[in-house]
Amino acid sequence: MASRTKIEPDQKLPSVTKAITTDSILQFESCGILDRENIHNNPALAAKRLGTTYTLASGRMSITFAAEIMRKFFGPEVFNHTGTVNLKFLRPVKAGDTISVSGAVSGSEEIDGKTRVSVNLFCDNQDGNRTAVGIGTAVVE
Repeated sequence: MASRTKIEPDQKLPSVTKAITTDSILQFESCGILDRENIHNNPALAAKRLGTTYTLASGRMSITFAAEIMRKFFGPEVFNHTGTVNLKFLRPVKAGDTISVSGAVSGSEEIDGKTRVSVNLFCDNQDGNRTAVGIGTAVVE
């Protein structure tokens, strides 16, 4: 867990790497939109709407991976109460991809006697293609 005194500019967060499978996509989607088929759980609908031969992983999956590295860095008691993750999706993620999420401290600011730390976040696939970028924040004492 990162404390206020241990956080340095450009400090790296612990990275995570996740293998994306059809089963993991379907399991993730089974926790979300349950009342209708979509491009994440129906290959025929994905083909019709996107012209693909496969379903796409929801962007929410990448958000959960980014939240995981934030939680590891700041600790769950900090991130779960003050943390944010905001990603911009650049490239689709599909079954067979492996996504690595990394981040580094980009800055901090004092707020009410505490420090809000900002982190640049990056999601890359197995080919080194960036699939998402964004910013995470958490408030430390």
